[in-house]
Amino acid sequence: MAIALQTQLGFSAMANEDFLKFSKHDLNIQVYSASDVDVLYAGTPHKLSAGKLAPAKTEKDQNRYPNFKSGSYITFAGPVEVKWSAADGSKLSASLNLDDIFKDRKVLHTDDVSRIYKADPISGGQPTIIIEVNDRTLNVYMFVTIRLEKDEATRDHHDHRTLAYSKTY
Repeated sequence: MAIALQTQLGFSAMANEDFLKFSKHDLNIQVYSASDVDVLYAGTPHKLSAGKLAPAKTEKDQNRYPNFKSGSYITFAGPVEVKWSAADGSKLSASLNLDDIFKDRKVLHTDDVSRIYKADPISGGQPTIIIEVNDRTLNVYMFVTIRLEKDEATRDHHDHRTLAYSKTY
């Protein structure tokens, strides 16, 4: 059975099954049209685009695979503190509460739950939370590869990059 998650951005399909809950996650940070980005999560500081404006986000970046991951974290290791300079030089800051964004700890996806390989549904074992700084906007995505029961017509997995939160400052 599937239910719909209502986020600030609308609806996203997600499973109502315990096998798709997560207790650990990876973290990825992506920066576009911003500079001097400081992210603090779980006591670990991350500094990106120091002293230089990151390139603007392109169409290709919309589904960008999160290559660099900064380790595995227990869900959730406190707030994500973000400070950055927007493209116009404005100094901005925000605190993201991942507990509020991912209240039920359920993996966001759009696959038919009946087709998911329940014995090992998440390739890589855990989803990646992507914190995206894009000029004056903070976006939070979940990236996950869902394993599917194999059949002759489809692949055996699907990648999902689902927007869970967005706010412009």
